[in-house]
Amino acid sequence: MDSNFKKGLLITLGVAGAAAAAKGIERAIWLHNYCKIVDYPVNSIKGTDLEDKDIKLIAHRGFRAVAPENALPAYVKAGEAGFWGAECDIYRTKDGHWVLHHDPVTYRLMNKSKNPEKCTLDELKKLTYVKGHNIDKYPNLTITTLDEFYEMCKKYGMQAIIEIKYDRSADYMYELPEFAKKYNVPTTYIAFEFENLVNLRKVTDAPLFYLVYDIKNSQIKRAKTLENCGISFDGNDKKNLKNNCRMIRKVREAGLDTATWAVDDLDIVRQIVDTGTKYITTNGITY
Repeated sequence: MDSNFKKGLLITLGVAGAAAAAKGIERAIWLHNYCKIVDYPVNSIKGTDLEDKDIKLIAHRGFRAVAPENALPAYVKAGEAGFWGAECDIYRTKDGHWVLHHDPVTYRLMNKSKNPEKCTLDELKKLTYVKGHNIDKYPNLTITTLDEFYEMCKKYGMQAIIEIKYDRSADYMYELPEFAKKYNVPTTYIAFEFENLVNLRKVTDAPLFYLVYDIKNSQIKRAKTLENCGISFDGNDKKNLKNNCRMIRKVREAGLDTATWAVDDLDIVRQIVDTGTKYITTNGITY
């Protein structure tokens, strides 16, 4: 091998190796921060100028400021706090059960890392939560099924807000409206993947919301292709709040309903509510 070529190859490999290492460190830092349990403030609109507004507060992953997210106690607490609606994230197990979990693996919250879609319900029920707010109050807490979630919505009179994760459940969308029918609970479906909403519209006429980060004209146009489909935007993204919330107002001017996630700052709620948006998904704001 030519010595100059060999030297160049080693330098190249060194740069590539350093870049790979840096990327690995960056990912590790992101994962470390993502897995932290954030202390969400608990605030109330009672006694404020927001109290008389038509605001529909939705508990994000349940009342996760006071109980582990997407777990049954979080929905009990949401019901006790009087939330209008409760939001959850769902996956379908390999033996055909729908369960609540946000991430594609259980690593962040449970004692073992499993992919819900690759496990049976019995296998998932053997896992326990080891992280989440006030986890010490809930020993041996296990994954929640969609049936259990709907039971809490029914008990406390909460609307069900169901987020479809990714697009791997397209063949089973027809199962979801059966839960709403079984428990007689008004249900709204939300998704980042627009194709999921397209598939849902084939099996239900329930309200849909297209989840987005910062609102774009192309997303408004896309949402208008589905009947009764609004846009739910990131209320913490400053792009959506620029120029007196111009893009939020543009969605409403297009005749689409609006919702926001997941806002915990009352001042931001004021800005958003002023646009006519009434569906506020939150981690810790209560009535």
